[in-house]
Amino acid sequence: MELFAPVMLFILGWHPDRAGEPDIQRPEILFASVEACEEAGAEMAERMTVAASDKSGARYEHRCILAPSPAEYEAAWRERNKPAE
Repeated sequence: MELFAPVMLFILGWHPDRAGEPDIQRPEILFASVEACEEAGAEMAERMTVAASDKSGARYEHRCILAPSPAEYEAAWRERNKPAE
């Protein structure tokens, strides 16, 4: 069986004058490859930066991260009801 791990896109926004107030968003879309995510993320971050340039002045970047493996989800599911130590 081939493992397929989709790629998640995160958009990071910040205003140069308010460095302590970052904005992190995860658009509800998954990608089949890092390359597809990088292309879409770069376009999205650029559009958001341009749109904000004459309003808030915020700047945006993107990051593409592989989704956790099924084993990680299963481990988290098993741990969900264990009492904290």
